[in-house]
Formats: sequence, structure tokens, C-alpha cells
Amino acid sequence: MNYYRASSNVSLVSILETVLIFVGIPAAIYFAIAGLSYLGKPLPGEKPAHFELGQKWTHPPVLWSATDEVTAASGHHHAEPHGSHAVLEPAHAELIGGRASGKF
Repeated sequence: MNYYRASSNVSLVSILETVLIFVGIPAAIYFAIAGLSYLGKPLPGEKPAHFELGQKWTHPPVLWSATDEVTAASGHHHAEPHGSHAVLEPAHAELIGGRASGKF
């Protein structure tokens, strides 16, 4: 018994055709862009030398922090934020950092 009868305006698409459309075409576009990226020139400028553990570090230290720099309003002429730094009142300045694992 055939419960589904295809009419003349319905196109039956096989599973293989569906996979090729929804997987094959995006994969082909992805690999084409990836292949074209290897043809281009690398970024201009000098590449830094590879650092191995045990070598002497000759660069100045860099401090990475999870919090923004705190600038107190007393050190500025006006209390408006500038750049990406927030201006806080001096009483609130000691609240930044040192929450869960002590003061640093």
C-alpha cells in the first residue's frame, strides 16, 4: 500500500542529494576559502624569535590584570572618564581586586 503519492509538481530528493546540498556545498566553500588563505602573503613585519623555556628573558615585564586600572578622582582636574579607564572615588578604589583569593 502506497500512502504517499507524488504529484507532478513535487520533486523527491534523495538523502544523498540532501547531504550533498547541505554538507557538500558548505564544505566546498570552506575548503576553497581555506585554500585561498594559504596563497596570500603572511602579515608584514618581523616575526619574533621563538622563546624556549630555560632561555633568559630579555624583555621588560608585562603585568596582566583581570581588572581595569583604577584612577582616583583626586589626581585629575575633573572627574570625567577618559579613554577606557573608569574614574572612581578614592574611597571605592580599594574595592578593586582581591575578592576571592586575598589582596594582591
